[in-house]
Amino acid sequence: MENIKNLILFKPEKRKAETNEKIEEILEFYRVERDFDGIKPATIKGDTTRLRVVLDFVYNSLEKDLKDLENADFVKFFNYLEKERNVSRHTLNHYFNLLKIFFRIMRLKNFKSFEEETKERGRYSKFEVKHYDAVNREQLNDILKSVLDSTSGSRIRDTIIIRTLWDTGARVTEVLNLNVGDIDHKEGVIKLTNTKGKEERLVIVSEEVLELIKHLIEHNRHNDADSPIFQSRTGDRLYNGRISQVFRDAVNELKNKGKLPKNRKIVIHSLRHGRAVELLNSGLGIDIVKEYLGHKSIETTLYYSHSKERQKVMLKNIRKML
Repeated sequence: MENIKNLILFKPEKRKAETNEKIEEILEFYRVERDFDGIKPATIKGDTTRLRVVLDFVYNSLEKDLKDLENADFVKFFNYLEKERNVSRHTLNHYFNLLKIFFRIMRLKNFKSFEEETKERGRYSKFEVKHYDAVNREQLNDILKSVLDSTSGSRIRDTIIIRTLWDTGARVTEVLNLNVGDIDHKEGVIKLTNTKGKEERLVIVSEEVLELIKHLIEHNRHNDADSPIFQSRTGDRLYNGRISQVFRDAVNELKNKGKLPKNRKIVIHSLRHGRAVELLNSGLGIDIVKEYLGHKSIETTLYYSHSKERQKVMLKNIRKML
């Protein structure tokens, strides 16, 4: 039977088979190197997906080896991304930064010339910033009510996650990666260990949220120190997509009811945005807010300080002085 199948089926081209094998070897080498660098698995996975696009273009379209690439080849690749794959400026910038790292890992210097020329000409120095509208406490309350009024069996857990995101101003992954042992119940302090910047930082929650988290832990399937605080029904750690969908459904419902403007882009990251605006409006210094939110650069915090929501509050306060 096997012999018959071999006779019937077309055999893969020898060169293409060898090329695909080469691509897999390179991707595996990259994975090992980045893992050694301490990069998170999710980041490595996303980068290798993009690198597969790069390598497929190099080996199958250009029919070249990495070491033989010239400036003109890199121009062709980025034109291919922009014109044929229709990627955004933001994604082009991501590819550019990824290739800088990739060619250093591969110990190849032929990307350096293209990199320098690109910087001189400002090709990818400016790209669009994803804009999310912030939410305020009143809007957050409406979102929480919407989730609580749903028929979902996890609605209590989901609202506790949303409240924790607001109080801490943390990223979704940082909150979902919390373990029972990361909570200091006496002081109301939470230690974020799995952060974007790979540096631990402390955040706080209100007494109400602390009580809610305590309630959740008591009713979890697993509640030892190394267990995740936010668990699925089977006791596994939750993933980002689940809570993002819950939040999105609540926002869409409120928009349909006219309780939220339809033209506002409100996503789960809007909680972090709104918290940043509120902290800045309370009079906290930008440097303090930067540390609390775990921003690597002060420029990121400044983005929140110049947001439309904060400008509205500023104008309102100035009006009172007139």
